[in-house]
Formats: sequence, structure tokens, C-alpha cells
Amino acid sequence: MTPQPRLTGKPIMRILCQKTNTLVGYLYQWNNGDVQPAWLNEALAEVRYEPMVDAA
Repeated sequence: MTPQPRLTGKPIMRILCQKTNTLVGYLYQWNNGDVQPAWLNEALAEVRYEPMVDAA
């Protein structure tokens, strides 16, 4: 964690359940460089990360 405050964050990856391939959260990157998962429900151990696709 950096000493700078977290002011804005954007989702950079989707967090998917390894077993069911369902969306379980998003990985956010903050303005100070920190990354943090945001779970839709409870945190899971067996997950995979998929990059966000920018809209054309």
C-alpha cells in the first residue's frame, strides 16, 4: 500500500470462478497504483482473472 490516498479506481480485470466460470468480482486499480479485489458476494480461493475488454 502506498502513502498516497486512494481517490479514484477503475476495474482492470474480471474475477471468475475457476470451477463454474461465473463472474465473482472485479479487480480494481487505484490512482496511487494499489490493486484491490471487489467481490460480488464472498471471496473465493479458486479464481482466474480475465482482462476487461474496452468498448469499441
